[in-house]
Amino acid sequence: MLTVRKAIAEDADHIAEILKAKYSFPNIQEAKAIFAYEREYHHFRVALDAGRMVGLISWRQQGTLAHGVAEVTRFAVLKDALDPIQVKELLFDAALAEAENHYERHGSRLRKIFSLIHADNRRLQTFYANKGLHQEAVLKDHFRLGQDELVFSRFFA
Repeated sequence: MLTVRKAIAEDADHIAEILKAKYSFPNIQEAKAIFAYEREYHHFRVALDAGRMVGLISWRQQGTLAHGVAEVTRFAVLKDALDPIQVKELLFDAALAEAENHYERHGSRLRKIFSLIHADNRRLQTFYANKGLHQEAVLKDHFRLGQDELVFSRFFA
């Protein structure tokens, strides 16, 4: 059974494995250090399948509460997850609900959620489009020469 919960410090080893598998971290130690740092400023959720961690998502507030903007900063699902689409759905929906709740608790509302993704990541583009996000911009050579990033956003009424 798939479940999603808030990440805790004790998840660092498993999260580092997912980060190393899905991002360009050179080793587990660097991935653990990034999680420890980002955990201070980002909201992490993890997906578990029968107790095994199979994915994660993180988001952070951008600007002030009055801006109502949230950025999805990390989104990774292991290739061997039994149902990667369902894992993505649960993680994204949990992060979106948490962001909406965060802004409401502070007397504001979520106005926009966005994410930067590699231009060659067609699966995530399709997933985001199905979640109501649209390509808003292209950032040419954003992280690496020859590697464009796409900004996918959804505005809320």
